[in-house]
Amino acid sequence: MSRVSVIVPVYQVEQWLPGCLDSLLLQSFTDFEMILVDDGTKDGCPAIMEAYKEKDSRIRIVHKENGGLSSARNAGLDVAAGDYVAFLDSDDTARPDWLLDVMKAADRNDADLVLYNYCKVEKGRVSAPYLSIRDEQFDFDLYPLDRYFYRYWMPYVHGQEAWSRVYRRSLIEQNHLRFALNKDVFAEDTLFSAMTLMHAKRLSALSKPYIDYLQRGDSLMGQPKPQLAARLMELSVRLVEYAEQTGHGKELCNVLPVLCYDKLICKGIRYDPSEKDVMDAMVQYRNNATMRKILKSLASPMPLIAYTLNTGKGFATQIRGRMFASRWLAGNMDGAVALIEGRIGK
Repeated sequence: MSRVSVIVPVYQVEQWLPGCLDSLLLQSFTDFEMILVDDGTKDGCPAIMEAYKEKDSRIRIVHKENGGLSSARNAGLDVAAGDYVAFLDSDDTARPDWLLDVMKAADRNDADLVLYNYCKVEKGRVSAPYLSIRDEQFDFDLYPLDRYFYRYWMPYVHGQEAWSRVYRRSLIEQNHLRFALNKDVFAEDTLFSAMTLMHAKRLSALSKPYIDYLQRGDSLMGQPKPQLAARLMELSVRLVEYAEQTGHGKELCNVLPVLCYDKLICKGIRYDPSEKDVMDAMVQYRNNATMRKILKSLASPMPLIAYTLNTGKGFATQIRGRMFASRWLAGNMDGAVALIEGRIGK
């Protein structure tokens, strides 16, 4: 059994796939398996994968019909056998000491999660390390999870991407964790990473960057995002429901309504390409029991006051958030959207 299973979803990336695979074969840590998931790609990637498999016995290939990034990652999880699981997107590259340093941190701290920094690559230029991570360890028996969300999750100090952390595989399998399908949820990494946090006992954070994240206009993130508002509302509902299922509902009762509003729902309303889809989503989710619970909590003073006390921010958010929730609950969809879009609205 390998120490690490590295899952690489592959779809229409023949230009970048060799660089990704070469970066894995150059790892100074060698006790890993590489699971390449062919997500129904129609270009030259299958031939590239087979050629690399001939060169290295650690490579396994999974072929499947196209189902999207989440489906491909889940297919990789279904066959992974390592003690830990890592993800690498097929147009990105990993630095040679990535797995070695991450596994040292995992072993040193008996960590369930190890997260790390990354750099953006655009037009051949590599940015400075993107996240303001410090080298730290967290024991969630001693460090409250709500404080972690306030200080590290909401301000994006630790990132949320699946490829910016390594997971103990038993944590994933024992809790039956998988990625939500892209057609249902936008930012599936956010949901998956948040769910793993609710089960983790120990986390290690590394300030050093290990992944070079390619910025390209034709990537999944660069494509139009249909029904964005509805998919982020669904993420919000699933996140709150999962916290309750895992016994974290009371602990996170103040932070999650503000997180859902400020980081998810507002984003969906602002950037959804269809105004009609936004309104349809608000009508639909106004009748969802969990969303109504989120909005009723947001309309009350405590969640936003707690956010300000924990972060020193959010005075304007307190006023706008409470008004937004009250308008949506009352059925005043246009007035709620007007607040987010900066219109006057009533």
